[in-house]
Amino acid sequence: MPIVPCPLATSRQRISWCRLLAVLLAAGLANPSFAIDASGSARSVGALIQHAAPAGLSSPQDYISRFVLYVHWPDDAAITAWQVCVASPASTSDAYYAGLSARDRPFVVRHVSATDTLGTCQILDLSAMDATQATRFLQLAHTLRGVLTVGDGKNFCSAGGLICLHLQEPQGGFEVNLSAVKSSGLAINAQLLMLARPHAADADAP
Repeated sequence: MPIVPCPLATSRQRISWCRLLAVLLAAGLANPSFAIDASGSARSVGALIQHAAPAGLSSPQDYISRFVLYVHWPDDAAITAWQVCVASPASTSDAYYAGLSARDRPFVVRHVSATDTLGTCQILDLSAMDATQATRFLQLAHTLRGVLTVGDGKNFCSAGGLICLHLQEPQGGFEVNLSAVKSSGLAINAQLLMLARPHAADADAP
């Protein structure tokens, strides 16, 4: 198994976060070896490492389209299109996904409410609401396996979201909630974890 360097943090945070990462790698929840394939159509997405630094990405769509390259779903081989379920009304930002592909599969956008079924969603985009508003969606997603929940702000991870973006901060970036990953049914490529900031609750774990 390749050696996975740990992200910068305080000494205590780095040791604790790396211990969690090692556990996930051993359990197969953080996968260091599955292929990152950014090939495809003229509008295929580029890998975060190859295409742009995290700070260079400015919208949820920028991040989500690239996260697909680093995540393995339980039924990955059977997925024919990446269904991005967005918990907000239709908007012009939906056009971002038009004609876009990742790993040779297109993106499909579906707008959902808290009363809709989420079983066909690969990604649940909750970035348009705060952590309190997102709670109901997160509760629904936690009853399923294989839904990547993405929201904005560190409180989203504290509420149980898998990836919290830092869209309002000048440096941008994101955190991965390793504790939530354990029960999500998803495998995360170690390269994505290396790009993420340590989530406070994970980094401070004993």
